[in-house]
Amino acid sequence: MNGFLERVVAFVDERVGLKTLQAKMLNEPVPGGSRWAYVYGSVLLFIFIMQAVTGVLLMFYYVPSADHAYESTQYILHEVDYGWFILSYHFWGSSAMVVVVVLHMSQVFLWGAYKKPRELIWLAGLGLFGLVMAFGFTGYLLPWDQRAYWATTVGVEIMDKIPILGDFLARFLKGGPTPGQMTLSRFFVIHVMILPAGLMALAGLHLFLFRKAGPAGPYRASEEELKAKTDYFFPRQVWKDIVAMGVVFLTICGLAFIEPVVLLEEATPDPGDYLPEPEWYFLFLFQLLRLKIFSGEFGQFLGAVAIPGAFVLLLAALPFIDRSPERNIFKRPVAFVSWLIVMIGIVVFTVSAIINREFLE
Repeated sequence: MNGFLERVVAFVDERVGLKTLQAKMLNEPVPGGSRWAYVYGSVLLFIFIMQAVTGVLLMFYYVPSADHAYESTQYILHEVDYGWFILSYHFWGSSAMVVVVVLHMSQVFLWGAYKKPRELIWLAGLGLFGLVMAFGFTGYLLPWDQRAYWATTVGVEIMDKIPILGDFLARFLKGGPTPGQMTLSRFFVIHVMILPAGLMALAGLHLFLFRKAGPAGPYRASEEELKAKTDYFFPRQVWKDIVAMGVVFLTICGLAFIEPVVLLEEATPDPGDYLPEPEWYFLFLFQLLRLKIFSGEFGQFLGAVAIPGAFVLLLAALPFIDRSPERNIFKRPVAFVSWLIVMIGIVVFTVSAIINREFLE
């Protein structure tokens, strides 16, 4: 049996080059040695694979129809064996993906790893961040309960404020004057077909660019120190990645057990007593728009489109603006203070929105 397997492996290796591919993947040099800070990419890939697996399992039972989406989701939760766990894992997995991608981008920013020659890696990463947020936005509608319906309504209304394209995008996504069957169908197609294809393509480009430029290494070390402490991806970094993936997996499983998904009433155009609001990772923007300075049509445009758009453009232009080779964050006070202000602002506005919701309830 072993001889047969060896011949099969040799046959495939001769035609595909498995050993060469293995050597390239596992023998990649890691400047400065393995680091827990390098696990984010592998963790994100793991979360996406698990989201794809659980998503496919859910699609065996889910019906993307305004007449049956809610009932099919309830069927998954209450009738399908372990359906409640699969759906809850998928739900919490989307939140975990947002958290990890923000941590990854923060680490890259703080370590100055977006600088030459890694500008294109940073831009591809920004694109991946946008796709992750789009996954959360489009997937949130699919259960078709009041929470999903009105969170999507709020998000589409914000999108409607974008100049020139906003009205078209809002009408296209809704497919009518109010969210209905066309909205659900389009969100479903975007969520399960367009976004996964885009993410796989962009992730492949991101990985290619990363392998081309190589890891930046710790920001404190000099080039000589990085070379002196260079390690290989296997086995130390592989072990750290596996441990990190295990921790994330157990955390998501724990959240799925402790806080399983519970649907509200079926979606209707009448919110009733429900207070419309988006998912938690959009709450900071929702709370920002409640400030008096952003009242009125122009204020809403300023808070919902102009400021976030300018921030994204600034991030995209960052590698071309910051041309200094200095990567030590403690020698880049403007960058460090800016990051702190943004992170604290997001946390404060998110917590404020949660407190405001509990007070109103």
